[in-house]
Amino acid sequence: MEYILIITSLVFVALGATLAIAYSLRKQRDAAMRDVETITRRLTDIEKKLGWVHGASQKEKEQEAMPATPHEDLSGMTDEELFEYLTKTIKEQELYLCSDFNRSAAMQHFSLSAARVGAAFAQGGGQSLPEFVRNCRLDHACRLMVENPTMSFVEVGEVSGFQRTTTFYHDFKARFGMAPAEYRKLKVKSEK
Repeated sequence: MEYILIITSLVFVALGATLAIAYSLRKQRDAAMRDVETITRRLTDIEKKLGWVHGASQKEKEQEAMPATPHEDLSGMTDEELFEYLTKTIKEQELYLCSDFNRSAAMQHFSLSAARVGAAFAQGGGQSLPEFVRNCRLDHACRLMVENPTMSFVEVGEVSGFQRTTTFYHDFKARFGMAPAEYRKLKVKSEK
């Protein structure tokens, strides 16, 4: 009789432990599903902000975002004129928001050689194309952080054209001497 009570007790303890484990696993699964839904919503929001169409690859989306090559003859411009034209076009068309916009993308977009693009930035503006693009991205990020104070810094970096969050943080701190969180805190406080 005593053995039956011990065995029955052990069965109930084992059953209780099994139910507790199943409940814990279910809570973990539910939490993971909520995390997946949150990430999916954030990605969808980013796609909407960038005007991307569902179903296209990342590369296709970025190429769609980059307008077609201009039909203007740029060969007769001085380096200074070409610099002004390039920087104005890159800003107006927000080409810098494409994460793969670099010298070769600019060469293709504007139908120019590497030397011509380099000379325009070196002689016309005193900075390189990568520096100009980086500054445009950082300016865009600053606007986003102030206009959208709840937007995560990962999203801000991605929407601003940075391929990596670490690059965004590094470049931001190098230019402004503070982390993005500090910058946002100062700007939002000063606007109140």
